[in-house]
Amino acid sequence: MLEIKKKLIGKEEQVYSIHYSCSGFYSGNTIAPMICCISLVNLHSHQTHTFALDTYIKQGKCLIDSEKQLLNDFSSFFKTLNNPIFITWNMNGIAYGFPAIYAACENYGIDDLNFSWLDTIDLSKEFRFSLKESLKSNDCISQMFLAGTEEVDCFKKRAFNLVKFST
Repeated sequence: MLEIKKKLIGKEEQVYSIHYSCSGFYSGNTIAPMICCISLVNLHSHQTHTFALDTYIKQGKCLIDSEKQLLNDFSSFFKTLNNPIFITWNMNGIAYGFPAIYAACENYGIDDLNFSWLDTIDLSKEFRFSLKESLKSNDCISQMFLAGTEEVDCFKKRAFNLVKFST
């Protein structure tokens, strides 16, 4: 953890915690699982940026148009960030994380996002527990928290608002 703290010194304003939820896990196929919500919190200002299907569906958009708008809005926001450091939980694998978000963007022709330069800190490498157990042990768990498989189940039930609150 000391190494992480050293990495963040002087860059506090550019540090974001990021989490996302989707309809399933990406297997490298042509069509990626649908993104339900992407949420980022600036750890310095505590400002939250959430891009959620629920928001766009409430505006009267269909599911497909909602995901496309979510990804376009996320892409636009992402491009405004200046050398951010992302605090993640296991988002570097093909099944879940930045590769899956990129693949979902590609579904809609959004191919100008570049995640290859990302500076990330993967907390799953620091804690030897599940995300839920780690949050509980640090008094950070919310009653709205859903495990990944629970988020997928809620997505299938079209309970997009529950997924958004969990994310």
